[in-house]
Amino acid sequence: MIQLWSAIAVALLTVVVGPLLRGEVSGKLHKRIAAHADLREKLEGNKVALTDLDDLLNEEVKVLRDREVYRLTRQLNGGNVAALVIVALVGGAIVYGLVSGGLALQGSLWSIALYVAAALVGLFAIALAAVGLRTLYEPRKQTKN
Repeated sequence: MIQLWSAIAVALLTVVVGPLLRGEVSGKLHKRIAAHADLREKLEGNKVALTDLDDLLNEEVKVLRDREVYRLTRQLNGGNVAALVIVALVGGAIVYGLVSGGLALQGSLWSIALYVAAALVGLFAIALAAVGLRTLYEPRKQTKN
């Protein structure tokens, strides 16, 4: 049973968290800009539609530019990374201890209670880690002009 949950957790981390950490979340905007650029060629005769589409493309490219500039200039927040690692280690240790206790008491109601507690602690640790992933980078510093 533990092997099944481990396989599920690894798959979820690979599919969900991996692209977030690699910065592959702006793919939809890239595809939308490409689709709108292709659509532009099909609207050659309609000046009003071309003007509106050009305005839309300009806005989308500005958003993409801002995202990429932020991505290139962001800095890791060491304290938040350390907190994330500590939450993962402590949560994993508690879950390991609870599951080990449940295995030692196999066949009793206490083992079921320990397994339920392990699942709750594990879900809580995963939720904390997921929240912490959004704060891995320091916020952008505002410059006065």
